[in-house]
Amino acid sequence: MNCKIYITDEGFGPIVRQNAIIEELRAINPKIDFVLQLQTHQEQASRIIRNVEIIAKHNLIKWHKKSNGSPDLESITSYYKDYEKRSIDYIKTELNKFGKQDFLISDFVYEAFEIGRLNKIPTFGIAHFTWDWFLGSMQPKPIEKKLEKYFVDLVENSERLYFPPFTPKGILKKYKHKIKEVPLIVRENVNHKAHFGIDQYKVLIIDSGAGVLHKTMQRSIEQLSKMKDFHFFVSNKIKGEAENITKIPETDLFVDYIQDMDLVIGRAGFNTISECIALRTPMLLLGEAMNPEMTENIDNLKESGLGAFIPLDKFSNDLANFLPHFIDTGYEQLLKNMKEHSFECNGAQVIAKDILNIVA
Repeated sequence: MNCKIYITDEGFGPIVRQNAIIEELRAINPKIDFVLQLQTHQEQASRIIRNVEIIAKHNLIKWHKKSNGSPDLESITSYYKDYEKRSIDYIKTELNKFGKQDFLISDFVYEAFEIGRLNKIPTFGIAHFTWDWFLGSMQPKPIEKKLEKYFVDLVENSERLYFPPFTPKGILKKYKHKIKEVPLIVRENVNHKAHFGIDQYKVLIIDSGAGVLHKTMQRSIEQLSKMKDFHFFVSNKIKGEAENITKIPETDLFVDYIQDMDLVIGRAGFNTISECIALRTPMLLLGEAMNPEMTENIDNLKESGLGAFIPLDKFSNDLANFLPHFIDTGYEQLLKNMKEHSFECNGAQVIAKDILNIVA
């Protein structure tokens, strides 16, 4: 059996998510051969997902940001102005060289649904938000109504869509006839890197795979060395050394560190959220200007009591005051909520079983 997976190049989330699903698909049917198509993060994909063929090709969805991590609306508007034409050309190119596939997975590349329809094979969409919702939620909107409709029309060609908890309600309503809601999608086999013998609060600081908040995190590094009650774990891309700072190699996955932490501070990306919930580690979430996904994630987690929020300016300039105060006033309740939540985390297994029930 053969499966081709189309992955957007916006961050590492889709790669990590597909790794979890591939592992579950292989557990049921070890004879499935996988092809991944992406461009920017192919090196990371080959390191994280083993024994797959990788085709280096950009799959059209693109996000432009400014140096502070906020959306570059002018560039985004320009990029999507002629998107439909490029999409049609992309589909034609894919059809001309399309190999033998039994099913497709899209995370979340719209053109895959049309490619599947034209090849008469099922295509399964997996995401925690859709780009028609994301771009359509921005103000001002960087895309026209015509393109929004084009996106929706392509999704109509899907066999089934899988969405985990905290998916925006507007998406669930729009695609309700296609959706199967599933538990959180995380890897079952995590290579925990425990750090014992550290008496301070252990705090993991996570940026996105695309490095959206790198500059903000770099500005905060000087404060960390002054906070003797805390031991910080940060990417080795961050410059600066101190006795209470441990650098994480680029080849390591942050999820391998989460379980042993007392707190995770990071951008409110869905993978980070899912992994913290699965491993029951409290989160302190960073916002991101004009990003509807981050806003939605933070609102949902605050409402459910599973996450707290730290403004970017506090993180950059006043973490030494903010963090001890948070530990004294909000941390224990957050930890209690994390230990007692009832979220299931076997979404990858549920998806794998459902897909193979359909294609078998």
